[in-house]
Amino acid sequence: MPKKISPLSPLLFAGIDDMSLDTRPFAPSGEDIQSICRFFSIGKLRHYEKEKGISVSHSNFFVFAATTQGQYALKFYPLNANKTVTVEYAINRLLTKQHFPTPAMYAGLNGQPFLASNDRLATCYSYIEGLEAWKVIKQRDTIGAINTALLSLKNILSLNAGRIPFLKQKNLITTAKDLAQAFKRTAPYDQKDTIEAALKEACLTYQQHQQLFTRQCLFNNANLNNFLINKKIVYTLDLSHIREDYILSDLSSMVISCLFFNVPAAGIKLIIKDHFTRHKIKPEQSLVLNTLVKIGLVQEYLKNIQREKSIKFSSYPSNLENTYLTHLSQRKKSITAALQVLSAPDPMAFAS
Repeated sequence: MPKKISPLSPLLFAGIDDMSLDTRPFAPSGEDIQSICRFFSIGKLRHYEKEKGISVSHSNFFVFAATTQGQYALKFYPLNANKTVTVEYAINRLLTKQHFPTPAMYAGLNGQPFLASNDRLATCYSYIEGLEAWKVIKQRDTIGAINTALLSLKNILSLNAGRIPFLKQKNLITTAKDLAQAFKRTAPYDQKDTIEAALKEACLTYQQHQQLFTRQCLFNNANLNNFLINKKIVYTLDLSHIREDYILSDLSSMVISCLFFNVPAAGIKLIIKDHFTRHKIKPEQSLVLNTLVKIGLVQEYLKNIQREKSIKFSSYPSNLENTYLTHLSQRKKSITAALQVLSAPDPMAFAS
């Protein structure tokens, strides 16, 4: 497994994913938030705070809003995400009726779960006060609770597969080809041989053991950022990624997330073992996990190349540039080291 990466600067607590590096314009006014509160009928606004308690960046923005009726999380999507939000609302209603722990999603009086506000779609959720999973993932109780939550979610989705038009993730071979083309467009880049070998190995394993790569509807976004722990209850966040995918996709994304949060190898072994046990995964399907982790790591490597080529440091304080580039370099080295472990003769030894 890759070596633990120590934080290089208190200014970048979350490394390359730190919120301080997000320079996208987002400055809602008090009037904007009041208008959103009226639309969702959640009471009169008392006060609000942008990105409250969030240190790790994400694709959408959040605003904490306290009103006369309670506390709420306002989440902002791109304007073209109306279909995504509508499907997420349907899934949210299904899960909350089944008492699955996830923040409740609200709709306006017209039944619409979003409101156009400042070139974004505003949505509204109940606010959950809790600890992010990455802070407590080393605890056995947390590991078991997260894997149990994923199993519960998977079972609910399986029983209701005909009620909601779930999306389907691409075939693994198609994904690998798309990644290979994307790397060609970004050339030149470091570790070319390692990346190409990982993609070839993944495709070969899939072709030789295709019967093990079964699919089902699942969360498909089991990043440690997407779980909150409150009184030993795991709340699952961001249901917009739910779709049909390979059976161990959730576990693979959790393993990759653990690598980036510097979870020790022993902790990752425990997560994998617990997941295999609770979800009744056969030992031979470790090949599937190996392959999906490879593909996921290659995707992350590509993201980091794209960051390296596109980031404009003129937007940031001058003292962050070297720190960010160092974090980025170490992230890429971490990915390369993990890919080399996965290509070893016994690549899943850490899962035993």
